[in-house]
Amino acid sequence: MVRWWGFPVLFGLLAAASLSTTPAGAAEPWSVECTGSGPARRCSASTVQGYANNRGGRGEVVVSLVRDAACTTLHVVFDGPVDLDRPVTLAVDGAARQAFYTSADLSLLAQALDEGWALRDAPVEFARFLADAHGGAMPGIEPADEMLNRFAAVKEQRRAGVACAPMRRLLPAMMQGRTLRLEFSAEPRSATQVYHWPGLTRRSVEVALDGLAAALEGASIGLVANH
Repeated sequence: MVRWWGFPVLFGLLAAASLSTTPAGAAEPWSVECTGSGPARRCSASTVQGYANNRGGRGEVVVSLVRDAACTTLHVVFDGPVDLDRPVTLAVDGAARQAFYTSADLSLLAQALDEGWALRDAPVEFARFLADAHGGAMPGIEPADEMLNRFAAVKEQRRAGVACAPMRRLLPAMMQGRTLRLEFSAEPRSATQVYHWPGLTRRSVEVALDGLAAALEGASIGLVANH
């Protein structure tokens, strides 16, 4: 059984990490901070990246990789609320995108997996996953584990996080890549507008990955990790 009720707890952990590792500013491309020692040691490599906000101004996001003895996770803190009804994605060097989902989306998916439902008006990747899981197309694979591998990336209005399982797939690409591209839409200023063009709220941020590998290697000193 998938513990579908646990996804809010999962994101609570991600949110706490993202808030606690947000630097006031990054003097270097990747700023490293560590706390604790031995099994309790936890380090973050963070960078602050600006972007054009399509209104003639600038915004910024904080991207952090948090590493402890268990794994590495990724956290994003936005400088304003994002539109959760529109996609939030990231990709390394233009490769396949990692999508983010709300805690409610993931809870519903897990419940559908447990109880054999089909989901209407759900992301295409959810429908495909459920069809494979319910149709026995995952021999030798535990569907609950595969769900975490694919979809444990959560978004809220001011932050987003990628959990341990999908990061095991994403991290090698980040360590070898050049650019992490984050795409999202800012929350509209007004819920009721006579005319609204979605492109006005769309945002794109490119984060240089140069120096990330060295920063995480330094953060790994003293850790016995399974990344």
